[in-house]
Amino acid sequence: MIENNKASNASSSRFFRKAPLAAALSLLALGVAAPASAEISLESDSGWKVGFSGYIPVFAVIGDYDEPASEDSFNVTTGFNPATLQTSIYAPKQNGIQVSGHFQMNADFAVGDAAANFRSRVSEIAIAGDFGTVNIGKGFGIYGTPAIGDNGSALGVGLIGSPDSVAATAGRIGNGYFYANFNPRVMYTSSNFGGLQFKVGIFTPTKLSVADDPGGDAEYNLPRFEGNVVYSTDMFSLWTSAFTQDVSSRTGVFDDYTMSGVDFGGSVALGGLAVRANYGMTSGTGNGVFAARFDPNESDASQWYVESTYDFGPTTLGASYGEGEDDIGTGNNDTDLTMLFARYRATDALTLMAEVQQYGTQTGAGEYNAFILGSQLTF
Repeated sequence: MIENNKASNASSSRFFRKAPLAAALSLLALGVAAPASAEISLESDSGWKVGFSGYIPVFAVIGDYDEPASEDSFNVTTGFNPATLQTSIYAPKQNGIQVSGHFQMNADFAVGDAAANFRSRVSEIAIAGDFGTVNIGKGFGIYGTPAIGDNGSALGVGLIGSPDSVAATAGRIGNGYFYANFNPRVMYTSSNFGGLQFKVGIFTPTKLSVADDPGGDAEYNLPRFEGNVVYSTDMFSLWTSAFTQDVSSRTGVFDDYTMSGVDFGGSVALGGLAVRANYGMTSGTGNGVFAARFDPNESDASQWYVESTYDFGPTTLGASYGEGEDDIGTGNNDTDLTMLFARYRATDALTLMAEVQQYGTQTGAGEYNAFILGSQLTF
């Protein structure tokens, strides 16, 4: 504990310290798997706390692209997670209730002024007690969330958008899991019942793009509903999640339809060896991220992956393979992503990383091989 004893009076006295509970709540608000770090917090005598945490991932990416044109590339960029600063404010606990506010700012590695690439993903209130936790505001979704905790992409790069990409990469989105994304919602997380925990939430519905609905005919009179159930022990974890959202036409320009999805997966660990897998199916929204589709009759999709890792000391070695299929349009949308990766925890704050990946498509468009070296500061 490092105390600040230079305050002018007792009422303004503050001190910096590591706050494990604050860190846990902060990671819950972040919603994306990352190395756990103890949040640095500033606390008043009246019990209010302000905490700061985050991470800065930096990767050098060497890519060899085959289609649509042969191209070699080199970029210094972020990974699946952009550089992130999480600020959390905790009110004094009263009547068994802990109320907190969470704000997350994220930055990509665009050249020059980063104003266009500096944005907020999280802005929400969390109300926690013996009853569980209620999150109100913008934050991470529910459907697909357990699957996104894979080691390969959560602390790495995964799918690269293009040879010149400077934004956050796509991890295993569409090639292993469906991305929950950050959305306005009201979400309830239950208490832990002997390893069993569930989440349910109502979300602002995803809307058709202007190109798909130029006349603004679509209407969304109900929220999107999402939920999951997770059962965890010291050795294994099992999960399933689902969502549904209706999309209607005010004048009958298109047939009303329902976006929906279900996935299930699990992980098991024995000593340093761990294996995890996930399989998901969606309809009306493709295989990547929530997006109402103009052609709902041709938008069934699936995603799956298998990953194995081995930890010995501060080092982690891993391999994963996943595929995605989406029958929108021509239906020739099968893709696959193979990843080999290594992590070395040089210190509690610094992780060094290497990654080799191969991305393939049924049509050949966008195929590439990549070699990646990186590091991440976690605070």
